[in-house]
Amino acid sequence: MPAPRRLTQPGPPAAARIESIAGDALSLTFPLAGGQSLRDGILAPLEAAGMAAATVRIEGLRLRSMHYVRPAASPDDEHVAFYSEQHRIDEPVTVELACATVGRRDGGPFIHCHAMWRTADGRWQGGHIFSDQVIVAQDTEARAWGIANAEMRADFDAETNFTLFRPVPIETPRRPASTAPGRRCVVARIRPNEDLVQSIEQVCRDHGLRAATIRGSVGSIVGARFENAAPVDDIATEIFVLDGAVAEAANGPRATLDIALIDPRGNIHQGRVVRGDNPVLICFELFLEESLDVGTAA
Repeated sequence: MPAPRRLTQPGPPAAARIESIAGDALSLTFPLAGGQSLRDGILAPLEAAGMAAATVRIEGLRLRSMHYVRPAASPDDEHVAFYSEQHRIDEPVTVELACATVGRRDGGPFIHCHAMWRTADGRWQGGHIFSDQVIVAQDTEARAWGIANAEMRADFDAETNFTLFRPVPIETPRRPASTAPGRRCVVARIRPNEDLVQSIEQVCRDHGLRAATIRGSVGSIVGARFENAAPVDDIATEIFVLDGAVAEAANGPRATLDIALIDPRGNIHQGRVVRGDNPVLICFELFLEESLDVGTAA
C-alpha cells in the first residue's frame, strides 16, 4: 500500500511555512584541493569570497573513502523519519554528483551534503556525507551560489524535533569579492507538508522573481511522484537538485524540477517531480538565482 503523502510531525506546526531572504547574487567556481577534508576544501574559498550562505555543486569528486548515512524509518515517536546507522566504504570512491548547503551550527561552519556514486558492481547509491570525515583524493572543480547578507543557521525546530537550517539575516555582512550586477539570489527553507514545486513558485512570487534557476538545493520529500519515472513509496528520503528552472507563465511563475532521490536502501531514483504531489518531509533548503532573460512556460 502506498505511504501517506502527508505526515503529522511530533511538534506544533510553525505559522510561517516558508522562510526566505534575498540578496545580491554571488557565484564562484573554485578548485577543491586534494589532501584535505571535503569540509575544509569547501569552506576556505567561500569564506574568502564573502559568501555567507551558499549551495555547492561538485561533479566527479574523488574521495579516499566514504562515510555516510541513509534516510531511515524513525525508531520512535519523536520523529517521522530518521537516519540509518553510519556506513563506511574503506576504498576510493568517485562521487558523480554532490550538492551541499553551507551554513553555521553551534557557532561554527557546518555543511549539509547529499551525494550519489556508483558501487564496484555499477549500482547507483547515495547518502548524506559527513564532509568533515572524508578526504578529497585529487583536485576537483566546484561551483557555488549564494549571498552575503544572510546565513543558513542550524537551530532546533520544535515542529520536527530536528536541528535544521533556516535563513537568518546578517547585520554587518562582509563585503563580497564580486556580485552579478542586477541579479538576486533567494535563500529559503520550506517546511513539512508544503508542496515542493508550488513552494518554489511561491518564493518567486514573494520576491518578484519572474524567472530563476534552481541551484543545487537539498532536503527531503515524502516518497516521490515523478512525471517520467516510477513512483517511490518510501516515507524517508533524501533529495538534491539535478536541474531546475522557473519561467514566467500566464498565471505567474511556473517551476520544473529534476531531482535525485535516495531511498532507505541507498538506491537512487531520478526524475522530474510532479507539481502539486510532492510534499516536503522534514525540510528543503532552497537556493534560487534570478534569471535576467525571462523565459515563458507553457
